[in-house]
Amino acid sequence: MKKLFKPILTLAACALFTSNSFSQDHNNDWGDHDWDNQNHSKHRRNKPQNIFDKKDFGLILGLNSYDKAIDMPELNTWQSRYVALQWRRNHKLITGRQVDVALGTGLEIAWNNFMMKYDEQYYEDGNIADFELVDEPLIKSKLVVNNLNIPVMLQFGFKESNFRFGVGAYGGIRINSYQKFEDSAGKFKEKGEYNLRKFNYGLMAEAGRGDMRLFAKYDMLPLFNDNNPINGNVFTVGLRL
Repeated sequence: MKKLFKPILTLAACALFTSNSFSQDHNNDWGDHDWDNQNHSKHRRNKPQNIFDKKDFGLILGLNSYDKAIDMPELNTWQSRYVALQWRRNHKLITGRQVDVALGTGLEIAWNNFMMKYDEQYYEDGNIADFELVDEPLIKSKLVVNNLNIPVMLQFGFKESNFRFGVGAYGGIRINSYQKFEDSAGKFKEKGEYNLRKFNYGLMAEAGRGDMRLFAKYDMLPLFNDNNPINGNVFTVGLRL
């Protein structure tokens, strides 16, 4: 019996020693894992975040006018409005402690409204367009040019002040154009090409805090084709919301 009892005690002691060793190693492993998690969380907290969202949608509201105008009809500036919907994807180039840099690319659909100041309308005569006075007084007369643009903008963001500005360029295609009239008899709409330029490109810029920024754009080519007796480069100022 004594011979049997001695090996049992030896086995029990070995099992107890092994269990204690495993428990200590296991606890050490968990301690190391917790330490790694704390370091990883701290590293993530210390890593700077980019001020520009990956996706950006903007509503642009502005006013149109002409530069380098040649015999263009006078506009009612406050009613010659620019409206655009812009979808932008920001490619983050630099994420710094104070300043971030991103390249914005996307798509924009825009409506240029040119409201006549007097009782005038555009007309087509062969391959040119011009304007003339109409016999009856008009409540409203405007030319609407609808464009699809592709903007590219280099943007800078300052984290402390949340101030952002960007400069860039765009290219676009005219997808629709028409005139709208209103007189005592009612409202009328007339579609036409009016010798308007099919493709255009230009420069653009914006600056401001947060999501509200001042916006400006300038068409490098005139509104009408080069053979037209009236013409002008369009520039726009407004807000991007």
